[in-house]
Amino acid sequence: MDYHKVYSYASDELLAPETLCFALFYVGVYKNEAEIRTELGQLKHYLDVELRPYIDHYPWHVRPPNYELVHDKHCFLYGELEYGENMDDLWVVASLLFKFTSRSENIYLHLYDQDREFLLIEAAHQVPGWLEPECASNRIWINTRRVVCIPKEYCEGRNLDLEEALAFLQSASYRLEVLSDVTEELVRKKIANYPQEALKHIKMEPLLVSEYTARRLVCRPAYVAGAAISHFLEPVHVLGLRLGGQRSSRLVKLNIRVNAIVHMDLQKYGETAAGMGEIADRAIEEEDLDENIDKANFEDILKQHNETIEQDPLQQELLRYNVIEKRVEWEQPEQVDEENQRYDEDMVEKVKHFMNRETDWAGAGSGSDGDDDEVDGSESSRIRDYFRQEGVDIDEDDFFEFFCREALQLSKDDMEQLRAADSEEKDEDKGQGGDVGEDNATDDMEVLSNLLASLASSNSPAATLLNNLK
Repeated sequence: MDYHKVYSYASDELLAPETLCFALFYVGVYKNEAEIRTELGQLKHYLDVELRPYIDHYPWHVRPPNYELVHDKHCFLYGELEYGENMDDLWVVASLLFKFTSRSENIYLHLYDQDREFLLIEAAHQVPGWLEPECASNRIWINTRRVVCIPKEYCEGRNLDLEEALAFLQSASYRLEVLSDVTEELVRKKIANYPQEALKHIKMEPLLVSEYTARRLVCRPAYVAGAAISHFLEPVHVLGLRLGGQRSSRLVKLNIRVNAIVHMDLQKYGETAAGMGEIADRAIEEEDLDENIDKANFEDILKQHNETIEQDPLQQELLRYNVIEKRVEWEQPEQVDEENQRYDEDMVEKVKHFMNRETDWAGAGSGSDGDDDEVDGSESSRIRDYFRQEGVDIDEDDFFEFFCREALQLSKDDMEQLRAADSEEKDEDKGQGGDVGEDNATDDMEVLSNLLASLASSNSPAATLLNNLK
């Protein structure tokens, strides 16, 4: 975790992917540095208390939020949350922090991720027309549950660095613009719905696991099991999974709570309690965790653990703190599927667009008719001329690596395996008198299609992309 990001945020430096960053400042005009540090220390204590039920019992997709009190050029609270695929994690933390700003009118909270001012994206239709990405950095803050904005006239037409933003908050906070429409939209769509929306997507899974696994998961924070399983299954979506290996003769029942994404993956690849338990066994073996309980008391501790998980300690704590008014029931994850489907459709369009550009760059295609085709042909000609002048050669290997890395999120090892398989097939074709043509975009697409088809079953994300691209 690097808090220095708050200082370089306005630059073109890329932020960590799928990571929520937050910086909480206490702007006390009449307080000295020591008094501000004391105020922030108290606020950190209150934040510790509010986050404690989630840290202990919420099934984070990757890991819980990490935050600290920073003493540098300024004194502030800085934290990060890597949320991975699970947007519920992001909004659990973002909504809690949004509400947390009501503790003092001197709190100014900055939330951002790899999309920078992501709050503006969520309420895009309500954002003032002048607030473009080129001038939005460090202008958007949350104060007493309101989205406020440093006005257009201050350093007009450009982003602000942190020093400029804090200088305005210190000397002219009364001139902040309250973005009421943005606030109402965010509260309606997100803030008011959390944490209840996330609780709908948490499911208890009874697994049959080895004692080795049970001894390493019992008495650990709730997220450890789900995060390990999620990490283990990442390549499985593409490469598939074979269960049924030799397991310990003695299996024990272990209850865990997981989010909807992990639940659906366990149901898909494990199907039974034993199958899901085998996935957990293999995931925990990869994590290389130490034993967490005394062997002598294992049976009693395991029994107590399973009973506690059945009672849902997270909701018990949230009820005790009056965060929720009543228990929230599990909701079948159809809407999660719909969200993934929308994401897949968006990805398909991006892939289509990129593949069309690849075809243009390679110079493939027949004669075109109509004004639009003439424009496209002229554009592709200019692109080819430019790359020729610059000595840039884009071949199918470049595109294949880009597509596998960016669209399919494959690791380097997975890509090397696929390259090796493709190389063997080409060698066989040449041995039979086949000829592999160079600079042929149609052949490039066929190679990529064959590779995609070999990645996973017909209902995988890769196959979905392939079918939509035909």
